[in-house]
Amino acid sequence: MQKFFYILLFISTLSNEIFTDQAYGLKDSYDIRVELQGSDKVSINGGMQEALMILIVQVTGSSKILDNLNAKNLLNDPQKYISEYRLDNNEKGYLQGSFSFNGSLIRKALIENKLPLWTGRSSTILVYLPCLTESINSLNLRTDLVDSCSSSKQEIQIISSGRLSSVTFPSMDLIDLNLLDTFQPLPPSVFMSKISKRYNLSNWLMCFNRNDFGVLLENPQCISSFNGNTDTLVNSLNELIDLMNNETQLVINTKLETTVPVTIKNVRDQDDLEEVLENIGSNILVKNINLKTIKDDNIRLSLKLMGSRLDFKKIMVASEDFDHSPDDKDRMTLRFIYKKRI
Repeated sequence: MQKFFYILLFISTLSNEIFTDQAYGLKDSYDIRVELQGSDKVSINGGMQEALMILIVQVTGSSKILDNLNAKNLLNDPQKYISEYRLDNNEKGYLQGSFSFNGSLIRKALIENKLPLWTGRSSTILVYLPCLTESINSLNLRTDLVDSCSSSKQEIQIISSGRLSSVTFPSMDLIDLNLLDTFQPLPPSVFMSKISKRYNLSNWLMCFNRNDFGVLLENPQCISSFNGNTDTLVNSLNELIDLMNNETQLVINTKLETTVPVTIKNVRDQDDLEEVLENIGSNILVKNINLKTIKDDNIRLSLKLMGSRLDFKKIMVASEDFDHSPDDKDRMTLRFIYKKRI
């Protein structure tokens, strides 16, 4: 399963434009490309299923979601979520299928099946591979060590991209090297905690391709900002991203109904009003919307929601059309600022 999951992530990175201002879980549509065995119906259906597997991992923000029985059930009929598809050849000449999934249908399926919806955005992880520093500073480093290091770096970049995260590597300039020397007697996690502050990043990964005796490892071992115990590169990186995504995941209680007063600021004219009402009305949690008052550039709404007040707030904060208003003295009323599109 792990090997298959890695292959899917590799395929997904070939074409996805993933780094946008919009929260990935709230997109209108998703375009996923996968290589196909042929142009026959069986191959195309298999490609649809692979593409949906990739999308489910990305939209839920969980690498383990495909172990969930409800998630597996969604794979039985992937075509119901697809708006259109086309076949073409990729840059290497291999046949591929480009599948466009309907965002609203995907979100509805997740909510109905009690699966998480990831409302976060792309995050950056600081990655340190000691072997990279060794490769730069040594003229006679063994070829197998250099190849192993290069392979580890590429694998990290591929997996993180497929998981909608980005990675950056420390420059290992004099400041970084001095920090390394300073904290050398201490556990590696101490050095990583210190150096990550220099790069203004809270999440980090450190991987080793040799053991304490200098013997090359078949599978590089890593520690992370969430787990100081060593594990394989694939497991460590996926676990790190899973935990990073936890804070912005929603699992909606479809049996819960909530009525919430909401104030929207910066609604300046009739066009703004219509756009705001259409936007909020299309929110998957909103069952009913009632315009209460209009005063200056503020409107007051009463919303009947599926799920909780906090669920709705998280989706609104994740939206590219609204900011959460700091003027939130009334704890019952949710306040947002409308960001008019130019």
